[in-house]
Amino acid sequence: MYFCAIKTKNTSMQPNIAKSALRSFHFIGLLLSAKFILSTQRYEILAMIAVFISVMVIFMLFRTGLHFRETECEGFISYWKAFKYIFLIYLFASVVMCIVMVIYTSFIDTQFLSYQLDSMLKVYESINYSIDDNTQKAMQIIYTPVPFAMLSIFASALGGAFWALILAFFVRKEPNNLFDQQ
Repeated sequence: MYFCAIKTKNTSMQPNIAKSALRSFHFIGLLLSAKFILSTQRYEILAMIAVFISVMVIFMLFRTGLHFRETECEGFISYWKAFKYIFLIYLFASVVMCIVMVIYTSFIDTQFLSYQLDSMLKVYESINYSIDDNTQKAMQIIYTPVPFAMLSIFASALGGAFWALILAFFVRKEPNNLFDQQ
């Protein structure tokens, strides 16, 4: 009985990274969704705004990581805990972006993916790279809303891991041990 009380006490002191990330990903998901919608437009000024939003996402990931460290980790967080938190926020936000992506490509701009596929095929033609029928069929399947969104989640997970590796270095803060300083 005493052991259970100690175990419960210790686990309650540890912040739950997944729950905290689920409470904090909404704004970044909104930013990623706005970036996707702006990047689909064919106006240069909107593309520039999408680049600005990309920078803003990185800044907000950093700020959110700092807020998590200060409010839920009592001011100290290890590198890997910061990495997990930032990665989960980016992953959850990417899911929101992919839902927006499916809605956008299915109902709002149904020709967007076919335009993207045509553009890619023209690039292959311009470099004299031949594509067989099986590859072209596979590309046509990928450039439909749901497979495209699933591929985007995978790509976003890689991007989230990249930014989490970098930002966790700046968010981490280990407690100083007085006995190590002599």
